[in-house]
Order: sequence, then structure tokens, then C-alpha cells
Amino acid sequence: MASSSSSSIKFIEKALLATGHFALSYTDPDQKWLIRKHLNSFLQEFPNFELSTDTFNHNNGTAVQLFRLEGSLLRTRQLPSVQLTIWVHENYPLTPPLVFVIPPDPMIPVRTNHPFVNSSGLANSNYIETWEHPRCNLLDFVRNLRRVLANDHPFVHTDSNSVPTQVRSVSRTEAIDRLVTSLHYDALSIMARSEEEIENLWKLQSEVKRRSESVRTIISGLENERERLKERVAKLKDDTDVLEIWVETNYPKLMKATSMDGIGIEEMFETEEDEDEDEDEEAKKLLVESLAADDAIEDVLGRLEEATERGDMEIGSYLKQVRVLAREQYFSRLYHLGFM
Repeated sequence: MASSSSSSIKFIEKALLATGHFALSYTDPDQKWLIRKHLNSFLQEFPNFELSTDTFNHNNGTAVQLFRLEGSLLRTRQLPSVQLTIWVHENYPLTPPLVFVIPPDPMIPVRTNHPFVNSSGLANSNYIETWEHPRCNLLDFVRNLRRVLANDHPFVHTDSNSVPTQVRSVSRTEAIDRLVTSLHYDALSIMARSEEEIENLWKLQSEVKRRSESVRTIISGLENERERLKERVAKLKDDTDVLEIWVETNYPKLMKATSMDGIGIEEMFETEEDEDEDEDEEAKKLLVESLAADDAIEDVLGRLEEATERGDMEIGSYLKQVRVLAREQYFSRLYHLGFM
């Protein structure tokens, strides 16, 4: 590797004229002349870069022999230097060079979501995106990259929105790079907020689905309870109809019998004198207990309804208690109506 300008030119010319196994992948004479010119200009401004030739493997598996430049940028007090490896593409200058940022330590990766350097270290910028020959060249690209990385270091976090202490005019390309940097981080912030909102919406949707299923279960239980209550109402109606028919059939007979014999209706239901008095007292006691139980059940039903309206009792528990109490009340009333 030559250190002076003349030795660098000799190395470049020798490499471009090499044949056989050592031949480079640059074939056009005009292209070789431009590469010689651009490499010489670059090494004059960045003499700390070392020039060599090596094999480069493309992603499609193609292997080519190219010029390789290795050196560092941004050697300042505030920020560490950035090591670069530059490959002069086989179609240069129609195709931009490939520039890779090399971490100072294998354990220090490129910052996540850097706007101009991807996870593999490949550098990119608006200058590369708008590359056009002959307007663009290797030297101007590295100059642009130096400003871009100074504004947003790939390994050390810097505030890209900070205002410099000294206001200076910038080129259109640099202004676009700063704008791209700002927009990049704004987009990342918006994406993070959007992902958080989407996650919250998913959780809300799951909760709504769970509550919908719970409501459907409650509605299904209420529908079943309504059907059972309809059946009980129908049965009570049938029993009432039977009682009304019995009264309509027997009441005239009772009235006729009492008017002929002078016996009151109440007397026809009295027990005979020889009936055991203890059994009579027990029957009266059971009748009184039946009436008391009916009143107690009515009171409990009212309390349950009030508790449900206040929200102290779930609808399922309320319906279960109502079913049990309604059954007891039904048989209690049948007893003191004379059906038990």
C-alpha cells in the first residue's frame, strides 16, 4: 500500500492493468480512467484511508474483484470515530459505491432504526438515493456521509433535533438529509404510538367479546326462566279453572242444603264431635303455619327484588331464589285452599 500521491496513482494504475487471476472487474477503458481520477481525488482529501483490492461477494452469490478503501471519519472530542469500508462497485460511476460502517467493537451494534445505516452496517443517504453520473462521485458522497453521521451518530445517541449554537447556511442536500432524519424519527414515534393504540384496541375488543358472551349467557338463562314461568302460570291457571268449576258446581247445592236444613255453610265443614281434639288442633296449627309461611315468602321476595335493583345480588342468584320460593309459596297456598 503506497502512502504518497504518486505511489497511490501507481498502485491504482497497476491494479487496473492487471490481468489473469489478479484482474479487477472494471472492463471499460473510460470507466477505468474515471475510477483512477476519483480514487486519486478521494485519497488526497482522506489520506488516512488505505487502498487495496479484494474479492466482494454480492447477495446473489456473484464474486467480483474490486477496489476497497478502509479508514475512519468523525475523529472528534465529543464523538468516537466511525470506521468505514468502501467498495468501488464494478459498474461505478453509474452505480454508487458500497459503504459499510464498521462497529468499533463487535459487541456494539449499529443503533436500532438508524435513518442512514441499516443493521448490517450498509450506509445510505439521500445522496445515494438520487445518485446520478456525472453529478455524483465517491468524494462528494463520503463528504455528505460525514455530515450525515455527524448529525446522527450510528453508535452514540445524539439529539438530531438540537439547534446548533452557530447558525450557518447549509446545502440543499444537507438540508434534505436533516429533514429525512427528523421525519424518520417522527415516523418511528408515530409507529410506536400506533402499535400501542392497536394493542389497546385488541385488548378492548377481547374484553367486549368476553362481556358479549356473558350477556348472551344471561339472556339465554332469562329466556329459559321465562319459559318455565310461563309453564307454571299455565298450570296455576288450570288449577284455578278447576277450582272455579268446582265452586260453580257445588255452591248451589250447598246453599240449597243449608236453606232446607237450617244449617250454616260453616257448620258443614266442622268436624264431628267424636273426632279427636288433638288432630283438630294440629290441623289448625298447620293452617296457621301455612299462612305465616306464605306471608314470610312474600316478604323475602320483596327483599330479594330490592337487593337486585340495588345491584347487591346477581340476576342468576335472584332467579334461582325466586324459583325455590315460588314453589314453596305455591304448595303453601294449595294447602290452605284445601288441596293438600
